[in-house]
Amino acid sequence: MKFRLLIVFALCACAPIRTDLEKYALNCKASEVILQSDSLELPYTAYLNGRGQLDSVVTRNFDGSFRFIETYSYNSRHQLEEIAGLNAANENESRYEFEIDGKFIRECRVYGMNNQEVHRWVHQNDGRHIVWTEYYGEGELQYITTKEFSGNKYTEQSHTPDGELIGSAEVEFFRTENKPSRIKGDEIDVEIKYDDNGLPVFCRNAVLNSQGEMEWIPDLEVNPMRWYSYEYDERGNWISRAERVNPEGAAVAVLRRTIIY
Repeated sequence: MKFRLLIVFALCACAPIRTDLEKYALNCKASEVILQSDSLELPYTAYLNGRGQLDSVVTRNFDGSFRFIETYSYNSRHQLEEIAGLNAANENESRYEFEIDGKFIRECRVYGMNNQEVHRWVHQNDGRHIVWTEYYGEGELQYITTKEFSGNKYTEQSHTPDGELIGSAEVEFFRTENKPSRIKGDEIDVEIKYDDNGLPVFCRNAVLNSQGEMEWIPDLEVNPMRWYSYEYDERGNWISRAERVNPEGAAVAVLRRTIIY
């Protein structure tokens, strides 16, 4: 379980920065993406600016009540600088600070409610990929991850600061590192297939949220596979996603989006 989570952190934090249009699978600029959901993922409204970058994301509980808001700040080069989160009690729930190196995150620091550093990732890249990552928990170095690339795949290893191997995995990806197609390691074996638009249509041993990110739920022990199908608006962006546990069965979950251009 521990190394599986390290792999997920690495996929989220150790790949080239994906644009917010890519994050929401948009093929053109939009001002709002509104997700309606009653299972797995909380409903949200994402507000984007004229450059196609996030201004804020408001997340609600399933009953429609306000849960928290994240606001996004950028530097003079329009690079992401900070994400600040406020909860329903108007308290600082979390804050992310970023240092950017070209198309990569060089450093990401996460602060908790008391404004103390909780997590920090420090990356090194070779101009094409992030190849070295140090992860600090509450200021202490916890592990070091290295990646070796060959074509559309890489091998990843994580070690403790003393050099003890925590785990390793082989990762294949579809087009970009942000779209893993196979992750195989000591505690993980996930397979994802995509359509020509880059949308996931099948997943084994994980479920995927509206942004294509992996999550684990107890039902996977009984139904390890998921099939996804989509409906689109007139601009070719998906507005409905049905999830099934077999390709011909009834949908077990449906996500719906309203996109305002």
